[in-house]
Amino acid sequence: MSYRPLVAVVAYHLGDDRVARWPHGGYGVPGPYLECLRRAGARTAIVSPGEDGPPEELLEPFDGLLLVGGGDIDPARYGGDARDGHLYGVEPDRDELEIQLLLEADRIRLPALCICRGMQVMNVAFGGTLYPNLPDVPGMIEHGVPVLDTQSLHDVEVEHASRLFATTKVSTLAATSHHHQGVHRVGDGLLASGRTSDGLVEAIERDHDLDVDFDRWMVGVQWHPEDTASDDPAQQALFDGLALLARVRGSKAEHHGIGRTRAYAIAEPDPAWPGRFEEEAARLQVALGAQVVRIEHIGSTSVPGLAAKPIVDISVGLVSMEPRGGYVPALVDLGYRTVLDPTDPDHEFASRDLAGERRFNVHLCLAGSRFERRHLAFRDWLRTHPGDAAAYGKLKRELAATHPNDVHTYTDGKTGFIRAIEAQALAAASRAV
Repeated sequence: MSYRPLVAVVAYHLGDDRVARWPHGGYGVPGPYLECLRRAGARTAIVSPGEDGPPEELLEPFDGLLLVGGGDIDPARYGGDARDGHLYGVEPDRDELEIQLLLEADRIRLPALCICRGMQVMNVAFGGTLYPNLPDVPGMIEHGVPVLDTQSLHDVEVEHASRLFATTKVSTLAATSHHHQGVHRVGDGLLASGRTSDGLVEAIERDHDLDVDFDRWMVGVQWHPEDTASDDPAQQALFDGLALLARVRGSKAEHHGIGRTRAYAIAEPDPAWPGRFEEEAARLQVALGAQVVRIEHIGSTSVPGLAAKPIVDISVGLVSMEPRGGYVPALVDLGYRTVLDPTDPDHEFASRDLAGERRFNVHLCLAGSRFERRHLAFRDWLRTHPGDAAAYGKLKRELAATHPNDVHTYTDGKTGFIRAIEAQALAAASRAV
């Protein structure tokens, strides 16, 4: 049986003076959210305001995070006016919980989907601001009035270079919404990936490089996909995308001890690494046959004299990535576990263990794609610039010494160096052509 990911869903208060009226109090989540996740193959568990413990402890059992709709965010969090008469359903304790969980999810690469109020929480968490009342903003179309429980139906135009487009596969989404607030200034490190005809931002996502951060997925939508997901595949795809990335993360943690915060080891250079690559490359060539354009040794084990985690990274440039996943059976026959990434059409990932330990990472990519060019340029630069290779090795050792049990912080700490070298290497390669 395939791994069923566990997704945390943050609940809201029930009571006479809250968004959801229930005189006995308590916490709840509307059923359609949970139904959409279950259709996607995920399990769900509610996390409620007032939970005791730091965010890293609260999220430890989970593979994904869903923030749902509800009342307004405390205006003090984005420079708003607490005296605004349009405010309703403010829950400061829920604001605090959701913001802390979202920031922790970003740190540990936990996939997250943020809906309606959840998208506004996401924007505020990263320093963005909100319009306090959309009907007061000139030129705005009807977005619904949540206090009166009225909604509107409108189109959202989707940015093609976005995870939203890669997930839904459509340029225009028909969205149902009922919100009186909206994103004003987009938060730092976020990308506006969908807008309505009045220019209002209706979708945001973490602005990660689709090539480098293929395992990161944080998407926010202002509308309510759960309302129409049973009849609209593009809306259900948002829940499917969250569940798929959660499944990938959870199954990797279950089978390989990766995905969640974990220990790792940096090994001294091993002269056997190139030979291991050659042997595995030959197996891959036979298995994948005419689909292969080239197979290259990449990553730190491909650079002589460079310390590395003892895992051989391999780039396999393919003639085509279609049909998506058509190469998976051949990899499975070789003992690989595969990850079909819904956010990047030009890259997939597979790994193989020997004696219970990870030994090979295979990156399947479109030959000539930016993913392939970046990784080959970085490798070639370090091979021919020993000073930069030494600096990279020093950085890796320092990060490993400082964060021996947190591979995510280790990986993030290398990103600035890698991006800078890649930029130089790609520029040099383009001049040489």
